[in-house]
Amino acid sequence: MKIKRFSGANTREVLQQIRGTLGPEAVILSNRESDGAVEIVAAIDFDEKQWNETQSIPAWPEPLRTHPEKTEAFQPAQLPAQGATIAPSQSSTNPSPRDMSQPLASAPLRDELQALKQLVERRWGPQPVQQSAQEALREMGFSEEWISEFLEQGECREWELKLLNTLQEKVGISQTSLEKPGLFVLLGPTGSGKTTSIAKLAAAQVLRHGPHSVALLTTDTYRIAGVEQLEIYARILGVPLDVIKGPEDLLKSLEKHRDRSWIFIDTIGMGPRDPRLNEQLQWFAALGADAQRFLLIPASLSGRNLATVLQPYTDIPLSGAIISKIDETPAFAAVLEWLAAQHLPVAWYSDGQKVPEDMHEAPWEQIMNLLKMNSALHKERLADDPGSRYHGTQL
Repeated sequence: MKIKRFSGANTREVLQQIRGTLGPEAVILSNRESDGAVEIVAAIDFDEKQWNETQSIPAWPEPLRTHPEKTEAFQPAQLPAQGATIAPSQSSTNPSPRDMSQPLASAPLRDELQALKQLVERRWGPQPVQQSAQEALREMGFSEEWISEFLEQGECREWELKLLNTLQEKVGISQTSLEKPGLFVLLGPTGSGKTTSIAKLAAAQVLRHGPHSVALLTTDTYRIAGVEQLEIYARILGVPLDVIKGPEDLLKSLEKHRDRSWIFIDTIGMGPRDPRLNEQLQWFAALGADAQRFLLIPASLSGRNLATVLQPYTDIPLSGAIISKIDETPAFAAVLEWLAAQHLPVAWYSDGQKVPEDMHEAPWEQIMNLLKMNSALHKERLADDPGSRYHGTQL
């Protein structure tokens, strides 16, 4: 009996080495993976009794292909000739070139490999590819329900591309562009960054078309220094700023600045139960199709807080969403989940305080990169406090 050890990058490569060296009647005695390589011990003129005596182990059980359910122990398998069945060839000559072009895995061999795969999954859980996808999606901030539904849709080996396509389909990108003149209203909860975002959008248009093309309006008379903050930006940009205290003021200002191509309206941020919020939303809903209404969502919002805080804004027509403060949170997939449920497309995202540099249009490839980049920080946070997860706390 001649025994030899073979190694290579994958099983197919090693089997070809064995077939070329020992011929099609070689018997596989053992296999294992080591440092990313596959190692197989094979023999020719195999004497099972002699091998058992040498290894001091019980005799080999019947082959897996005969009884697929008996997968608790590995047994030597006759190496198949190219294009042949699993039964050993009666010829000791090497396969012809025509034989070598045939598929390596015959139907019985596929059954045997499938049985081996099932054994591995029973002992060590799901395949590593799926585990990696699940963990990565958790680190991005997706909920367990969303992850379960996403991975049930099919093979997840190309899960990143599949995620990109899913988000493009369910959320999408807003078709509204600053290239066309219009009336732009920024809505959103307290602290979402509306005033700074207005300044970024207005500054971009001033740089492109000059200060004569832009006007600023604000209803933010409730927040301390809210008007003063936007007034500073207006003075720097060289554009007018009007303070709006009611619907009459709004109509007068729009008429006053009708010769300006881009009008941006900053709004007051209030709690979802504040009756004044609904009143203000009705002002801007009454503008109809003449206004582009954008919902500003802080990237850090998640779970039930997100749905509760944003619910009042779903009652009026919206052109799209702006995800703000992406640089301040390790995971923002919960916002994307909410947008998918509302079928509300993304228009822009912001990732810093610089005006106007840190306001960006939102191609999905870039959003995917941000999800993956921020997930590293999310993972570190979870390691420090395993009990803290974005979707783990019920309020």
